[in-house]
Amino acid sequence: MRLSFTCIGALALAVVLSLMTTRDLSAQEKKGEQKKPTNIQGTVSNMSKDTITVRLSDSATPVTRQVLYDSKTKFMYGHSNDNKPGDVSKVKMQYFISCEGNLNDKQQLMAEACVYRETK
Repeated sequence: MRLSFTCIGALALAVVLSLMTTRDLSAQEKKGEQKKPTNIQGTVSNMSKDTITVRLSDSATPVTRQVLYDSKTKFMYGHSNDNKPGDVSKVKMQYFISCEGNLNDKQQLMAEACVYRETK
């Protein structure tokens, strides 16, 4: 009887330790992962030298997001699966635009690539 309580206690301790180790390993794996790029799609509502304000197309209420771009941002004209090289100077108000990149600490998208066209 005493032996079976000892075995059950040892087994329970082993299970708890293995669960703690597994949780720590999965947390370490997540730290090494890169962030998944964010995609913002909508209509161009305002433009400046380094910022495009996009009115989101999938929102029932008017929501806008800031998209920041620089010389490394790749602009393309057309659709995501059929496009040609483009230029930021060709982007106009009311154009549909889809930009992909990572969010900064102010929740602004730092665009790596943008695809634009006249209509959606």
